[in-house]
Amino acid sequence: MNERITVYVNNEPVELYRGMEVRHALISYGRSSYEAAKAGLIFIVDENGFPLGLEGSLSDGAKIFSKTVARKPAED
Repeated sequence: MNERITVYVNNEPVELYRGMEVRHALISYGRSSYEAAKAGLIFIVDENGFPLGLEGSLSDGAKIFSKTVARKPAED
């Protein structure tokens, strides 16, 4: 069994060890993405649009995408 898997973050391949989580994929993709997700500025969805937590599991070939959190307009 291969100990490494490839997942796609915003269509960019990221190689991880089997058993790693969404947070590891974000860190490998770019630490700023992980920090933004932790801060609630972005959220992560799978290829079907379902939200994923940072502790979510990944399988070989998984595709995840970051989405910007909508901001409320400033009140006058």
